[in-house]
Amino acid sequence: MNDPLENAQPRNPTRREFTKSLATASLVTITTTLISATGCAEKPLPTKLIAQTDDLPIGGSKVFAYPTDERPCFLLRPAADTYLAFSRLCTHHSCPVFYRSEDNEFDCPCHGGVFSAANGSVLAGPPPQPLPQIKLELRGPQIFAVGIVQTQKA
Repeated sequence: MNDPLENAQPRNPTRREFTKSLATASLVTITTTLISATGCAEKPLPTKLIAQTDDLPIGGSKVFAYPTDERPCFLLRPAADTYLAFSRLCTHHSCPVFYRSEDNEFDCPCHGGVFSAANGSVLAGPPPQPLPQIKLELRGPQIFAVGIVQTQKA
């Protein structure tokens, strides 16, 4: 008996079949891309009450944690109506930095990094990036951390 599959020749798909396959593959690619992009999107950072305006005297500072308890930060009050906040972790090797109010600087004792307390920029040492600045919102007498300022890379 003759097996029909033995003599079967591969046939070329029709234009309609080819177009249908191409459309299906495109749809699968687009759907996968959208799902990946949505799944990888960063979640918004929390809004967190970090202090009352009366907690800090002018020239004072306070340590708080944001966005999680493992991420220490400094809240500064350099002037009557000015509040600034920065990460307390050096951008070189995540050592804790210390605020020196007399020089308006943050110092990292691990490798000699120095940052400006006015804007977080690197003043000396090996840190590759400025200290991340925390976005603040004043709501009446309350100070909230609401995000992290995105810095432009040079």
